[in-house]
Amino acid sequence: MELKLGSIPLHIRGSFLLMALLLGLNERDPVKLGLWVAIVLVSVLVHELGHALMGKAFGLAPRIELYGMGGMTYFDGGRVELPTGKSIAVSLAGPFAGFLFALVVVVAQLAGLHPVHPLARHAVWLLLWVNIAWGIFNLLPMLPLDGGNVLRAILKAITKGHGEKAARIVSIVIAGAIALWAVRGQQWWILYLGALYAFQNVQALRQAGQLRVDQTLADAIQTGYAALDRQRPGEAIAALEPALATPASPDLRQVGLRIYVVALLKEGRWSDAMNVIERDRAVIGADDLGRYAQTMRELGRDAEADRIAELVKAPAPLSEFRA
Repeated sequence: MELKLGSIPLHIRGSFLLMALLLGLNERDPVKLGLWVAIVLVSVLVHELGHALMGKAFGLAPRIELYGMGGMTYFDGGRVELPTGKSIAVSLAGPFAGFLFALVVVVAQLAGLHPVHPLARHAVWLLLWVNIAWGIFNLLPMLPLDGGNVLRAILKAITKGHGEKAARIVSIVIAGAIALWAVRGQQWWILYLGALYAFQNVQALRQAGQLRVDQTLADAIQTGYAALDRQRPGEAIAALEPALATPASPDLRQVGLRIYVVALLKEGRWSDAMNVIERDRAVIGADDLGRYAQTMRELGRDAEADRIAELVKAPAPLSEFRA
């Protein structure tokens, strides 16, 4: 469902309504169940509007999406990174919008606007519980919650941009503690959230590690290219050799190997070049192997050219196949 709240686009997925229904299934009365879904919708929307309006105040263009796990507010297609103070303000604006909503409800009651109908009293209680309890939970220093975003922003400021890993580790510890507490209290929904957040943060740590490895090889590839352009193959070899020893992504590794083998050939290191070609022929690929065979033959290295030609025809060992 696509809507607009003023200038803010809003997308409500069916999975959001389904999850709200599942969370309220302990309610047998269909009227109360419908009330619960409506209150969850309004409360999550208020929360996300807090983020959106704060970002809008900083000149960003927000977009809200409600999906199975709650809500998410995106800014300018996710391409902006705010300064620490503004980032913290945007993160805190969500739960505090909920607290403000709850405060308005309390003040209205103190002013004498007491609901009479039992269903209305039930609605007031649900509004207070959802906006206060969920707001407090959202402030836990655990990614992807708002408190986790605040923690990450602070750690990044302290470490000059290197706080992501520490924030993920703290998040994993807290998520694990929440899961253990949920098991003891038989709170299965909380257990699911704890396990989910722990898994998400472990995956994020792994991806961040892979990105660092890939960036190291990407930098070495750039250095290698520049060295070959200056006719300095030795420099290309020195840059690429340690980077290629890391578990980089196959596509990036293929490019690095291509430059590395060319540099070895230019240096006349035939034995080293053949060792690399034989060891990594599955990554190098048949096209490049054919080119290396032709180059070897042009250089008068017929024995090596014949060996590479055999490698092109031979299947790679099972251990070298990659999905």
